Amino acid sequence: MEGYLLFDTKNEKNQYGCEKFNKYTEENPVVGESPFIIVKKGLCSATEKVRNIEEAGGHAAIIINDKNEPPEKMFLADDGHGGDISIPAVLISLSDGQKLIEYYSTHLHDKSNRIRLEIYFAVEKSDNTVKYDIWFTPDQINVYTFLKDFERYQKLLGDYATLGVHYITYPYFSYNPNSNTPVDDCLGSGLYCVRPGNIITDGSLIALESIRQKCIYRYTYENKENTISKDYFWNYMTTFYEKCISDKDNYNKLCSANTLSLVKIPITDIEKCIEDSFIGTSYEKQKDNYKKVLKNKILDEEYEIRKKYYISRVPTLTINGRLYDGSWRPEYIFDALCASLNKKPKVCFTEGTQSEVSGFSGPAVFVIILVVLAINIILFIICKNFIRKKIIDRIQSTDIDSKIDTVVNSYLALRDQS
Repeated sequence: MEGYLLFDTKNEKNQYGCEKFNKYTEENPVVGESPFIIVKKGLCSATEKVRNIEEAGGHAAIIINDKNEPPEKMFLADDGHGGDISIPAVLISLSDGQKLIEYYSTHLHDKSNRIRLEIYFAVEKSDNTVKYDIWFTPDQINVYTFLKDFERYQKLLGDYATLGVHYITYPYFSYNPNSNTPVDDCLGSGLYCVRPGNIITDGSLIALESIRQKCIYRYTYENKENTISKDYFWNYMTTFYEKCISDKDNYNKLCSANTLSLVKIPITDIEKCIEDSFIGTSYEKQKDNYKKVLKNKILDEEYEIRKKYYISRVPTLTINGRLYDGSWRPEYIFDALCASLNKKPKVCFTEGTQSEVSGFSGPAVFVIILVVLAINIILFIICKNFIRKKIIDRIQSTDIDSKIDTVVNSYLALRDQS
């Protein structure tokens, strides 16, 4: 995880993180751009500190031990109210904490005030496959860009890794289960609401796209006959992003249908899945606004799954059911998926952050070293022969005997004069 440091140097009382912080980031910050907030241990529970940091937009909580002893002898305990906290917290020693505070104080106005944390989490390894799930709403650009960049890693992992997608909706604040009245930006009479965004300005269309994408996912990933490639889902997501989401001027109500045609997914099958997901009689579904008032099985299931995993923010990524709080750079996710496998495939050792950072794999570096050595040896031999030839040519082109005679005669003349 990489981010910049924050520590309240002015308000000594809030250096313990027991009070609400100011809002440091936007509602949905770019992953990897949120701060690591430093607080001291004591005065309140670790859960309260971490919750305050998360609500302020912090990416991670760094808690400094209040005693001069190894942090391995201490532990951060949940006070029973931390079930919905989704950011990591780490406990560090008093001496390391003082170094971080000193570093922060001396780099307060420096853009290089960034650190990298290597945090290892226990990840379930039930078998030699890994499941990763993304929780989001269909108008979030950063999810589409991630999927587009991560697709090559998914192809490398193949059947070792399986993507799952889940969609977030919220009930209207005054939702009435006995009402059959449409609510703006919602489906199901206000049970399934999504705040409209800059791209899709109608929350009900976002909720409907959630159902559509889930139907496409089931059509490609959960096909019992296994005759449909999973690539169709990835193609739809990439094309939908390029044609409908990347530019708000491109989006319209027919964008999804046009995308289905482009990626050759049968529209009738998907529309039937959408219609069947609404709970109601055939007569009720004949009404024009039935999607606005009827309950939906798919969105109900998504809500129950979200409640099970305490998903409180979007987008969120889980790996084998555990929250992932690192950077969403594709190579980092790839490393995390590989770490969740009991027996790693060969690609786990040739791809990921190691190859991205170094630029070359181990065998490639060895070959490059051999090539450089060979070139140096050849250059050495060429230079040696060139210099040797020059010396020989110089010797042969000079009348050494005459020069020796001249020098000897001069010496003898000087000796006679003396």
